[in-house]
Amino acid sequence: MFYNLKGRYAPAVVAANFIICGFVGWMYETALTSLVFGRFAERGVLHVPLLPIYGVFALVLPLFFNQETPWPKVFVLGTIGATVFELIAAFLTEAVFHRRLWDYLDWPLNFFDGRISVGSSLIFGGMIVLFIKVIEPLTGYMRKNGGRLFDIAVLMVAAGAILGEVYLSMG
Repeated sequence: MFYNLKGRYAPAVVAANFIICGFVGWMYETALTSLVFGRFAERGVLHVPLLPIYGVFALVLPLFFNQETPWPKVFVLGTIGATVFELIAAFLTEAVFHRRLWDYLDWPLNFFDGRISVGSSLIFGGMIVLFIKVIEPLTGYMRKNGGRLFDIAVLMVAAGAILGEVYLSMG
């Protein structure tokens, strides 16, 4: 089931996908949480607007899907995979941090004491389709056509995020 990964794991493409997905994840969770609470509610464990868990998913997904994979298959299998991953991540983060980083107790059709829900799983399935069908092909296209300029731009953004996180962590 693994796909040809040629060019899909070039360092700049991996970094770009990680950053884009981490930022999109942060925007989604911040917007959703802000709507629920009626005030701005920043999400994440970092000081920069990036959720690493979404970036990690961007590293794993190309192993299972490519642009030619039919979107219904990406959606169904991605939704199932994301749900299992989220459930495992919930138990692991609770064990490590001794607190819940998220819960869906107020969402309909939640399971495992609010650790997962049908609604969130469907949203993640849609985000996976967006990644496989739009984001990953776009970063691949930019790498192919931008060459070194793309590599330098991604390196600068990654360095800025890392330096920003280090600086903000010290204050």
